[in-house]
Amino acid sequence: MKPIKYLLILFLAIGPYLHAQRLVKTVNSAWEFQLGNSNSRKTVNIPHTWNAEDAFTDGQYFRGKGIYHKEIFIPESWSEQAVFLKFEAANQLTKVFVNDKLVGEHIGGYTAFVFEVTEALNFGSANEIRIEVDNSHSADIPPLEADFNFYGGIYRDIEMIVTGKSHFQLEGEAAGNLLIKTPEVNENMARVVFEGKVVNPNENLKLQLKIWDPSGKIVSELNQPVNTGDLSVDLTIDDPKLWSPENPQLYSLQADLIDIRTGKTIDSFFSKFGCRWFKADPEKGFFLNGKPLKLIGANRHQDFQNMGNAVPNSIHRKDYEMIKDMGANFIRTAHYPQDPEVYRICDELGLLVWTEVPVINDVTDTEAYHQNAINMQREQILQLYNHPSIVYWGYMNEIFIRLVFTRDMQEEAKTAKIKTSVELAKKLEAETKKLDTSRLSVMALHGSDIYNTSGIADIPDVIGWNLYFGWYSPGLENLGKFLDEQHKKYPERPILISEYGPGSDSRIQTNDPKPWDYSEAYQLKSHVSYLNQVIERDYMLGMAAWNFADFGSSGRQDSRPFINQKGLVNFDREPKDVYYYYKARLTKEPFVYIAGKNQETRYISKDSLVKLKVFSNSDQVQLEIDGSEKKEAQVKDNIAEFSLELSEGEHRVTAISGKAKYHRNIKVFFKENLLENIENGPLLINIGSHSDFIDEETGEIWISDQGFSGDFGYVGGDTYQKSKDKFQGIAANIKGTDREPLFQTMREGIDSYKFEVPEGKYRVSLLFTEPNRGASTQNIYNLTSDEIQSEKGLREFDILINGNKVEKNLNLAREYGILQAVEISYEVITEDGINIEFKPEKGKTIISGIRLEKL
Repeated sequence: MKPIKYLLILFLAIGPYLHAQRLVKTVNSAWEFQLGNSNSRKTVNIPHTWNAEDAFTDGQYFRGKGIYHKEIFIPESWSEQAVFLKFEAANQLTKVFVNDKLVGEHIGGYTAFVFEVTEALNFGSANEIRIEVDNSHSADIPPLEADFNFYGGIYRDIEMIVTGKSHFQLEGEAAGNLLIKTPEVNENMARVVFEGKVVNPNENLKLQLKIWDPSGKIVSELNQPVNTGDLSVDLTIDDPKLWSPENPQLYSLQADLIDIRTGKTIDSFFSKFGCRWFKADPEKGFFLNGKPLKLIGANRHQDFQNMGNAVPNSIHRKDYEMIKDMGANFIRTAHYPQDPEVYRICDELGLLVWTEVPVINDVTDTEAYHQNAINMQREQILQLYNHPSIVYWGYMNEIFIRLVFTRDMQEEAKTAKIKTSVELAKKLEAETKKLDTSRLSVMALHGSDIYNTSGIADIPDVIGWNLYFGWYSPGLENLGKFLDEQHKKYPERPILISEYGPGSDSRIQTNDPKPWDYSEAYQLKSHVSYLNQVIERDYMLGMAAWNFADFGSSGRQDSRPFINQKGLVNFDREPKDVYYYYKARLTKEPFVYIAGKNQETRYISKDSLVKLKVFSNSDQVQLEIDGSEKKEAQVKDNIAEFSLELSEGEHRVTAISGKAKYHRNIKVFFKENLLENIENGPLLINIGSHSDFIDEETGEIWISDQGFSGDFGYVGGDTYQKSKDKFQGIAANIKGTDREPLFQTMREGIDSYKFEVPEGKYRVSLLFTEPNRGASTQNIYNLTSDEIQSEKGLREFDILINGNKVEKNLNLAREYGILQAVEISYEVITEDGINIEFKPEKGKTIISGIRLEKL
């Protein structure tokens, strides 16, 4: 006999057969939606969020109330049944009305909830359903603020469930889940405990329970009377097939409530589960089923480009299949419980999971906030308990980060904040252990000693450190030093890295990676270093990269505003180079990949070599150039490096690693020939940057800057850096452009830019932005000499092209605004090159880019 996987009855066939089964059906389609105080409605399907677009415009998105309306016909035949609405989640305060009667409300945006609606229904007629969802900020509801968007709406499925009057409990924190516990597991036996409640129990009911092994064979079954509402069944499985990432074996359990008088099933519950055991050893690392296992994977947010968080299950599955395909065995569902489908997928694929509630960055010292946080943890545990993939229950992330970085907070306020946070952590730990002693509790900390001195780091079983050495703090090599120091001070504390990784933009390419340049090359450099340092330390449980995919964050002003760009893949899930590096590092099947999908066109000097990185899981890689020339290189840290002497033009390179092959076409241009061939296309200079920038819309490449040495280049000035330790240029949203990286980098104090072009007519386009947020808009000719000297942030300069003044007293802030993309074009007729001079009147000259084209 095969287990029933989906307890569904077609709506049209319910009639006399309803008593035989539970009906579960989605009610996602064609809801009428109105936003805020608007009287207009539009038809939407669920999953739905009202923030899929506005969270990516000006950084401010609507946080308030949205209302969903729908008429649903309820058959007369259901009048002797119990009817429920189940929400997989809605963010964040939800009230449900049926025929204008409030049937329930729920606080929290990331766990499921169920309301019985039977008493409010009119059977045999249409019923008005109204759902009010509010994602407004509330000081009493976690999360208070975080580096991700709090999308509003019913963004996961809604189900209607119909059962008999006697049924397994659906309302409550577990949202219909019945617990399957495995308190004892070893290679010889597994003890299975099934727990739940029956609503309206009576002497005419019995419980029929069956368990199937992964092959579909029944391995345990029983029948017993249902005398009370509480169920607890203890079973044993001999020689269990153990669940692991390599072999995710899943058992199936089905529980049926049967009417003894008729022999009919009046309600059913089905769930899969697994048999495994694990531990975290502070010296030897993580163990699963008695064997050491280094946890390596990623964090994952649930949103997707142009969808916000209202994503279908198919995208959830695609994400986790990509995570598994890159060789990961571990995932952190940051920073909240994700769709129920996610945990089923992780069970099936074999991904170990850290799941957590959204107590992030800050705590409100109120009873309501504390209780809401506890309720969220209870709901998470009770709803997700049966998933063998889950090994960690998390409950806090960087809870002191605002306290540490808020400069004007008084000591008394800091002390109070620490006190309430520690108290909440103790409550959450106690509640976690009350519900589940079989799993490990965990919290994530940022790199501050306050977690140790406050004692909060001693509360959970395991500590995760969110560490960004080489990004937010200097020195990639400092990671290992920090970890060793923590391990030495706290030798009984199991630790892992819960976040790491720099931002990267697939439009930015360089062979000379530097911190904060947002290049794919620096992202790769960082991840290689982190992997090496963690893997060589036996005491480390593992690591989770931040993040699997780029995600929405309305406060971000990086090279792509409103997006956190630390993903291994882009917001649309197009892989970056580093994704393939993990595949080379973590998978066992023969694999080879030539890095540089977004760097297939190279601009180099004639005497320079084309540098290629090849990712492989073998010891050696062979590279074939244009079908003939062959080179070999040893693989170190899963990378083989080649330096190729290539002629100008297109070349086909093939990497061979055992049975694996990979091809890439490389197109080479010599910089010395660009001006000679300018009739074939414009010359584009990314001034102030050591990186090339690829315009995604046009395919044009703005090449890295260079000093003048006979062909073209700058004279004088320095690369502008807002921060000496971090930013290459300025991390800010540049208004009026989608090509922020072009304007975020610049050269300040420049004297001139020269081009040794042939005679002819040209168009010169100059790109500027004023990076100083406090820049003065004053005109120096309206000021006295004393006022000029005292005026801060005043920048005015002249521009001359071949001696002709084309701009006088250019003040970018006054004429265009601060952090505004500016492009000014001039036509030039020359007989002997082009010389663009910048003459300061007050402050320093500045420029971000030049486009030169032959007319």
